[in-house]
Amino acid sequence: MCFSKLLSFRERNSSRFSGKNFLQMAVLLSLLNFKDAEAQKKEKPNVIIIYTDDQGTLDLGCYGAKDLATPNIDRIARDGIRFTQGYVAASLCAPSRASLLTGKTPLDAGVDGNVSSMEGHAGMPASEYTMAEMMRDVGYATGHVGKWHLGYTKETMPNGQGFDYSFGHMGGCIDNYSHFFYWSGPNRHDLWRNGKEVFYDGQFFGDLMVDEVNNFVKQNRKKPFFMYWAINMPHYPYQPTEKWRKHYKDMPMPRRDYAAFVSTLDERIGKVLDYLEKAGLRENTIVIFQSDHGHSAEVRAFNGGGWSGPYRGAKTSLFEGGIRVPTIISWPAKLAKGETRDQMTVNTDWMPTLASLCDIDLPEAGRVGKDISPVLFDKTAQSPHDRFHWELGAQWAVREGDWKLVGNPKDPTAPESLDEEKDRLFLVNLADDISEKKNLASARPDIVGRLKKVHLELGVAKDMPDAKVREPKKHLAYSVPVESATPPSRKYAGMSGKWTLTDGILAFPNTGDKAWQGYEASDLEATFDLGEIKKVDEMRIGFLADYEQWVFPPKSVQVEISEDGKSYKTFGKTLKTDTEAPRSIKRVNIPLKGKARYMRIRIESQKLCPKWHKGSGNPAWMFVDEIELE
Repeated sequence: MCFSKLLSFRERNSSRFSGKNFLQMAVLLSLLNFKDAEAQKKEKPNVIIIYTDDQGTLDLGCYGAKDLATPNIDRIARDGIRFTQGYVAASLCAPSRASLLTGKTPLDAGVDGNVSSMEGHAGMPASEYTMAEMMRDVGYATGHVGKWHLGYTKETMPNGQGFDYSFGHMGGCIDNYSHFFYWSGPNRHDLWRNGKEVFYDGQFFGDLMVDEVNNFVKQNRKKPFFMYWAINMPHYPYQPTEKWRKHYKDMPMPRRDYAAFVSTLDERIGKVLDYLEKAGLRENTIVIFQSDHGHSAEVRAFNGGGWSGPYRGAKTSLFEGGIRVPTIISWPAKLAKGETRDQMTVNTDWMPTLASLCDIDLPEAGRVGKDISPVLFDKTAQSPHDRFHWELGAQWAVREGDWKLVGNPKDPTAPESLDEEKDRLFLVNLADDISEKKNLASARPDIVGRLKKVHLELGVAKDMPDAKVREPKKHLAYSVPVESATPPSRKYAGMSGKWTLTDGILAFPNTGDKAWQGYEASDLEATFDLGEIKKVDEMRIGFLADYEQWVFPPKSVQVEISEDGKSYKTFGKTLKTDTEAPRSIKRVNIPLKGKARYMRIRIESQKLCPKWHKGSGNPAWMFVDEIELE
């Protein structure tokens, strides 16, 4: 009985209801209401999201990998629902995680590329409303364990983004025993608990994570809890336990070490599932399992090891092998067991879906994620997605029904398989060609035109009034191969090749646009041959200024031109760096007024962040756009 009803009851029975009795009953009812609210709060399901790192599209026993031992993740599928068309909104670590935690596209979540792994760099804006904040606002205890990679400042680390508790590494990858950043020097330790650095020298990070997750569950078992367990496996370095090394000793590399690492992570997931069962919590705990994107084909991953079956591509690619991932949900108390769903779903869907399952009111607020709970409870329900848009740097993709158009496609598993000119737009019908082998763009210009319009409507171009789908801009140096004496940094996954700086594609002003070439603390020196003597009036080069991401225009640009390759004329320009500037493109125009066939370019970078910058003394970045010659 609520208080208003109690007042009405008293008015109808005033002759036998004294003030003292009324007060006693009011206190009793308020206590009962409080207990009832607490009981309802506890009745809400617990939630654990297990987000693995660089795991291939089909790299689980339940997805058909007969050479892998993954009994524990298979157990989640056996106790729940497995999706055959589970996608992520990005094929790169940080933007995928931003989409998961906000329900937004990476661009709308403010993470259009990988976030810096260096302390002091911001990442996903603290203004974003995260899944953790949604859960915490209705009384959930919220915890993060594992990889973060969404910001390395107080405001953008986990405790600033809705997590009551956090344990893990802030950068993209670590050695699992020393817990040092695993990429390049200087060597940096990266292990944190609630914003404070902690040291567990020599202890296996996989086991540390299990202890942390189980302790969090133990401490919060009397109220609903939300755990985001971002496992940093099987991302390189491949460091499986000895048990699994022996198990796969006869398997050839690189599959051998990758497989052993997958089974290592599976075993650790099993220890958490066992603890939930022992504590009597498994029945009312929603467990979601998903990989952040496809497997890696990078050198640090021995150029592969993962398996995408018939699906083309891998990590960083917008072909299916980069964005279609193992996706499972289990809630023994409410959901079916051992079922499969073929409807399309995306990692952005988990936030609104959990809001529905946990009875949380969640405003739209610009999210592309959809509530897929109808699909969970009814296998005949339609997918809420009739189309979806991806964008990662220069690459973009639109799927509408079975039609899929990829712009500026990339396939890290077979880079030479794409023609840079003919395959700039790659159209497939997934119902007929799941492997995305045959480009139908020239045969179906009607479909291409329709999906290009969707890209304009939903992509980065939507915020640029005059933007068009980027067709090549023709100029005197268009498609001329550039010989670079200083290759771009491998840390930035931009477009590479001899034609990148002359391919006619002008970059947008954000670091996630892979039309840039990125140089860390180094200059750019390059030469090219126009093939014949031509009249040249001016050279234009664009540079990104994004001080928040430690990206600065260069100090100077020098151009030399020659008709015979022996005698050169020199032109140049020195630039000033403003201490305050919005993110923008700085275009440098250099008058030439002469004739030339051969050209040499030297661009001197800042190398180190300026004294006035928060990163003073640390390596600075220089992002170079198209070299236009008129």
